[in-house]
Amino acid sequence: MDKALTWFIWLWMGLVIALNAFAIFGIFLSTNDAWQTWTWMQDTYSPFNFYNLIAEAIVMSPALGAVFWRDRRRKRHEGT
Repeated sequence: MDKALTWFIWLWMGLVIALNAFAIFGIFLSTNDAWQTWTWMQDTYSPFNFYNLIAEAIVMSPALGAVFWRDRRRKRHEGT
């Protein structure tokens, strides 16, 4: 089960990273201007953009839940 959870974590995190990369690439293709893309990235991924932080946390929550579940399973099996 640990291997399945680890695969799920890596797969989910990879998909989220790929989704963010595709969003950046899509903005670049639609504007055809590196400076506008850079400005958009600064606005979107700013640590003060709470809406994006909340959205990223919600999207990453299945992977984070799997990490906690896997760690809890490992601790339980170490004790026995």
